[in-house]
Amino acid sequence: MTLRRRFLLYLVALHAVFAGCAVWFLIERPVWLIAVEVFFVATFAVGLRLLKAFFGPLQLIRSGAHYLREGEYSTRFANVGHRDMDQLVDVYNRMVDTLREERIRNEEQEHLLRKLLAESPGGVITLDVDGRVATVNPAAEALLGCSRETLVGHPLSDLGTPFAHRLSELPRDASRLLTLSGRRRVHCQAASFMDRGFERRFLLLDEMTQELHRSEKAAYEKLIRVMSHEVNNTSGAVQSLLQSCLSYRHQIGDADRHDFARALEVAIERTAHLDAFMRGFAEVVRLPRPRLQPADPWEIASRVGLLFGDPCKTAGVAWREEREPDLPQVACDQVQMEQVFVNLVKNSLEALASDGGGGGEIVLRGGRRGRRSFLAIRDSGPGLSPDTQAKLFTPFYTTRPNGQGIGLTMVQEILLGHGFDFTLDNHPDGGAEFTIVF
Repeated sequence: MTLRRRFLLYLVALHAVFAGCAVWFLIERPVWLIAVEVFFVATFAVGLRLLKAFFGPLQLIRSGAHYLREGEYSTRFANVGHRDMDQLVDVYNRMVDTLREERIRNEEQEHLLRKLLAESPGGVITLDVDGRVATVNPAAEALLGCSRETLVGHPLSDLGTPFAHRLSELPRDASRLLTLSGRRRVHCQAASFMDRGFERRFLLLDEMTQELHRSEKAAYEKLIRVMSHEVNNTSGAVQSLLQSCLSYRHQIGDADRHDFARALEVAIERTAHLDAFMRGFAEVVRLPRPRLQPADPWEIASRVGLLFGDPCKTAGVAWREEREPDLPQVACDQVQMEQVFVNLVKNSLEALASDGGGGGEIVLRGGRRGRRSFLAIRDSGPGLSPDTQAKLFTPFYTTRPNGQGIGLTMVQEILLGHGFDFTLDNHPDGGAEFTIVF
C-alpha cells in the first residue's frame, strides 16, 4: 500500500469519527452540530491541502525517476512558486542538465573513437574478461584475414593460424615482432585497461613489413658498397702484383718453379673468386628499375623449366605444369622475371636434394584469384621449418651450408620493384610453395 493511500485512509477514518460525533450532536445537541460541521469542513480542507503539499514533491520525484529510468534527459520541470518544490525542481534540473551534457560528451567521444579505429591503419583488438574478442577494427580484420562476425565472441586461438595462436599467447604489456605470412612482419603489443572494475586486454597490431625492408635495404646497401669498394681496390692491386710475380716464374729454379707458379695461380684464382663473390652481392644493390612490357610470365617460367630439364632428369625430379586457360599477359621485365624463376627453381632443386631421398617433383601452377592472376612454384621437399619461416626474406639469410642467401634476396627486390605480391609458405600437401600474385 502506497504512502498516499495510507494517508487518505487515515483522513477518512478520522473524519468518519467526526461524522459519528455529528450524528450524536444532531440527536442530543442540535445547536453544536453547526459548530462541528464548520470544524469538520475546515479540517477536511486543511487535510486536503496538506495532502497536496506533502505528496507534490513525491509526485515530482516519481516523474523524475521515470524520466531518468527512460534515459530522457531533455525534460525539465518548471518552478511552481513553492519554496520546497522549487528547490527540488532546481536540483533535478541541474542534475539532468549535467547528465545530458555528460551523455553528449560521451557520445561525441565514442563517435570519435569509433571513427579513429575505423580509419586507423593499425589493427586494434579488444578482449573481454574471458579472453574472447569483443571488438575489432577493419585493419585488424584485414591482418587476421577474417570478418568481424567470425572474430567477435571467440578466442583468437580458434582461428587456427600460427599468427593468431602466437598473438593469443602474448603476455600483458609485452611487445613482439611476429611473422604474419611469408615476408610480412607485424609489431604486436598487448596492454590492459579497466572496465567497470574488471581488467581487460587489448592488442595493437602494426604491420612493419615496408619499414623493416627499407631500413634493412639501406643498411645492407651501405655495407655492400663499402665492402665492394675495399675488396675491389685491394683485389685489383693484388691481382696485378700476382700476375707480375707469375711472369718471373722462368727465373726460378726448376725444382721450385712448379710450386711457385702453382701457388701464384691458386692465389689469383681465389682472388677472382672473391671478386665474383662480391659481384653477387653488388648485383642486388645495383639492380636496375624494371623495364615493363606486356609478357606471359607462365611462358617465361615454362622456358626456365626446359632450361633445368637436364638437372631435373639427373636428380630424378619430375617437372609438372598446371595452368588455367586464357590467363592474361602481365607488364613485367622479362629478363628480371626469368632471373626470379631461375632462382626459385634452383632453390626447389636444392630443397629436394637436401631431403636425401632423391626424386620428387616441381609443380608450376598458374591460375586466378578473384580478379588477379597468380603463378606458383611448389616442390615436394621437406618444407620450411618454423625457424626458417620466422627468418624468411631476412637479407641474405640461407639454410645452405655454403649458401650466400643472395638468390631469395634478389627475388624479393625484383618482385618489390614490379609491385607484385608474393608469399613463401608450406603447402598443405607437403613441400614449400612460392606464390606470385600479379
